[in-house]
Amino acid sequence: MLTTILLGLFQLLLTIPAYNISLDIKYFFMCPLCVGSVSVIAGSFGMASERTPKRELLKNSLISGLAGLVGTLIGLIMYGYAASTSLDIPPCSHESLEYHTCPETIFQNFYKTISGQLLFYNIAALVLHCFLSFSAFKGLRIH
Repeated sequence: MLTTILLGLFQLLLTIPAYNISLDIKYFFMCPLCVGSVSVIAGSFGMASERTPKRELLKNSLISGLAGLVGTLIGLIMYGYAASTSLDIPPCSHESLEYHTCPETIFQNFYKTISGQLLFYNIAALVLHCFLSFSAFKGLRIH
């Protein structure tokens, strides 16, 4: 449950660079913001229901886990699209290539890196939300 909270916090932190690099997808930064928030909430409910397994907490844990699953599936599609596409940035001029590296290439690499990290954290969050939802469902059947 703690790892779910940590993955949510990592996605929340990656919202800042995602806001700065979102050129082709207008509201790209909203996905890590929402998925990270839901992951933190689901992990918190999971930890609370683990300590005191009440039916109401287990129900909230199941609902937030399922919401996290839906959010991570949407994020998986968005991050996969962002990581597979290239930005329409004009190529560097020959004068800029002679003296230093091309800023457009650096920005393109930064975009790919942030998108790849978000994709990796999202896949890990998807697996954890599956376990969290299954655990909450199993706990609801017992209580």
